[in-house]
Amino acid sequence: MSRTGIIDCHTHCYPPEVAANPRAWAEAHNELHWAELVAPEGKVSIQDWSSPESMLTEMDANGVEKAVLLGWYWEHELTCRWHNREIANWVQKAPERFIGFASIYPNENVVDQLETAKALGLRGVGELHNGAQNFASDSPAWIALADWCVANHWPVNLHATEAAGHDHPGSIETPLKDFVRKAEAHPKLKLILAHWGGGLPFFEANPRLRKALKNVYYDTAASPLLYDASVFRSVIDAVGCEKILYGSDFPLRVYPRKQTRAQMQHFLDAIRDETQLNSGELDAIFSKNFERLLE
Repeated sequence: MSRTGIIDCHTHCYPPEVAANPRAWAEAHNELHWAELVAPEGKVSIQDWSSPESMLTEMDANGVEKAVLLGWYWEHELTCRWHNREIANWVQKAPERFIGFASIYPNENVVDQLETAKALGLRGVGELHNGAQNFASDSPAWIALADWCVANHWPVNLHATEAAGHDHPGSIETPLKDFVRKAEAHPKLKLILAHWGGGLPFFEANPRLRKALKNVYYDTAASPLLYDASVFRSVIDAVGCEKILYGSDFPLRVYPRKQTRAQMQHFLDAIRDETQLNSGELDAIFSKNFERLLE
């Protein structure tokens, strides 16, 4: 374990009224893409729920010092603003343990959304989704968001769908070339691509892309649902351990056959026991890389 404890850079939080009946809530707020992901009709959902107290208990039990509470890639600005207030409420309950990132809908009001999120005490943006939220590297709202985040030293977390992965309810593609264009257009922007970047790190074998992606990081969220443990060594060999950030996607049940409720332990144990990483690599992935990112 890192000397400063583990930082989980990819978790989510929702209030009790959402957890009580997620599909009904989503339909009432016209957030149908989220409903397909977390409450697919006729299927058992792997989404679980937590409260500030239960998440802190889970963190304490597993040596997780801090957790980043990510916003969601909602389809409406009002939902994003609502979620940011909820994230800020969690942060206020444990400001030394929770780091809030903002849910943002990239539109003509994007700068006001960012300023409001900053006033709430949030410290980054994400998780955003090119396809679900209908923006790309040349969208004026994205450019305004990226410019603001560079000026304010805020990292941005983007959802990345596997470029050659399996389909699942609610899956929407995120073209890898657009991530490259985003990085090239804003070389000082701190970009985090979730879920191993959809495979993008393996293209860094191309020297031109490696240069363009120098400020791009890859988080490990939902890794057990997508890859076996060898992905850690493969990505380290491709880009180095300094570009990898530990993220769990808690409270998602990433081992649905083992877990009746969301747990952090199984994934942490797998990283320690199955990846054959050395202590320096573990320290970098578990905390040091993200600490550097927030500097």
